[in-house]
Amino acid sequence: MKKFLTKISFTVLPVWLLLVGMATYLWVTDDNSGDLMRLGLIDSGPEYSDSIKAGLLPMVYYKGQNNDSLLRRDTCNVLVIGDSFSHGGGVGKIGDYVNYLAYDSQRHVVVYTPADPTLASPIQVAYDVLKLGVIDSTNVKNLVVQEVERYLLERHGAFVTTHKSLPRPVLKDAEDDKPAKKDVSPLLRVKDYVFYHFFGANPICKVKLSQPAFGGKEPDMLYFYNEDVQRGLHIDEAARERVLKPYRAVIDLARERGINLVLLVACDKYDLYQDYIVDNPYPTKTINEDLARLMAADGLPDCVVFSKQVLRPLVEQGVRDVYLFNDTHWSPASSRLIAAEVIARLK
Repeated sequence: MKKFLTKISFTVLPVWLLLVGMATYLWVTDDNSGDLMRLGLIDSGPEYSDSIKAGLLPMVYYKGQNNDSLLRRDTCNVLVIGDSFSHGGGVGKIGDYVNYLAYDSQRHVVVYTPADPTLASPIQVAYDVLKLGVIDSTNVKNLVVQEVERYLLERHGAFVTTHKSLPRPVLKDAEDDKPAKKDVSPLLRVKDYVFYHFFGANPICKVKLSQPAFGGKEPDMLYFYNEDVQRGLHIDEAARERVLKPYRAVIDLARERGINLVLLVACDKYDLYQDYIVDNPYPTKTINEDLARLMAADGLPDCVVFSKQVLRPLVEQGVRDVYLFNDTHWSPASSRLIAAEVIARLK
């Protein structure tokens, strides 16, 4: 028995201590590491995130509630429907473009929150909100619909006009400033770490840039989500109708109801920096350019803010942290520029 316990102490105990140590480390570094670093379980260090958060505004906009009461206030002028870029992606809701939209325009802005915003298609939710009369008898005059280009082809391909109801928005804590994320057990995080680092399953791509683009310890390294180059790179003629049909439907409904519509396309991180990647092994992405060309050729109104057109000049000028080093989202400074473009289109 003594020999058995001795063997265990030299085999099982060290492994157990190693697992506990790794789990503790990954749990501690998770909160301040951005979504890219959490996905890839890479620690970017808290200093970078803390420096980005310095001097942010308080949160001044409102999230949609389960009785739509915020939409029915006289001061509710702007309704936003979007994905993570409109739900606090990056450094949290205080740093996203919606907060600057509300603050700089001095308008009452509400973000409509579907039951599961991580799965909802913004263009589908926007159509349903208009078609099913969710904002009828409200004082909403402007509708902002934001989509990230990574999922645009997929979401537009699943668009339907047959819904009879839509998921109710969920009531959230108005003081909550952190984007929601799924709770993962410490041991599962250790398993992911082992698979990502030793079996080549890391969902994050890492490439070198020809110029410094970020603050922190790796200014010329670009981390981006591999889905940026896996979920569609361009819009060909075969996909033309699939992409444009939802836009036509939402534009027509907004016009019928007297709602001023602003469409916002958030470009992928890879797309913004692709021309600066040294010996780029990935294909060129042209979804933004293709979409602008197709919409113009189709005669659709000029109601789109293409974030790539707004932010690309900053990259060309050598401005750092246009997007966040450790995240898939743009920085608070970029949020303010995007918000200004949206504000210019409000009525």
